[in-house]
Amino acid sequence: MTSLLAIRAIVRLEVLDKVIDELRQAGIPRLTVTRAHAIGAGVDPAAARLSIMESAEYADKALVEFVCSAAESTRFANVICEAAHTGCRGDGILYLTPVSQVVKIRTKATGLDALC
Repeated sequence: MTSLLAIRAIVRLEVLDKVIDELRQAGIPRLTVTRAHAIGAGVDPAAARLSIMESAEYADKALVEFVCSAAESTRFANVICEAAHTGCRGDGILYLTPVSQVVKIRTKATGLDALC
């Protein structure tokens, strides 16, 4: 069985289109993007907003996530880092976590077959 990893990257909204385009060109067939609020040390002071709801400064970000084979994960992580890099505080963070199983609900396909 092929090892699977989930890649999650929190990136600036202004680089999101570039990140998605580069991932598509790299061969990612599907991904999920969710709007997120980044709170804490990684917030770019120039983009920070104060929220009464969060009781903290935050910055609007995008969470990009998908599952891929472990063998391809380094390449895809590098694609994201290159596309999202501005060199400024608040560029984001990327992390990989193991995935024990993936099932495509419509077809019941599992593993890598479920990702197509």
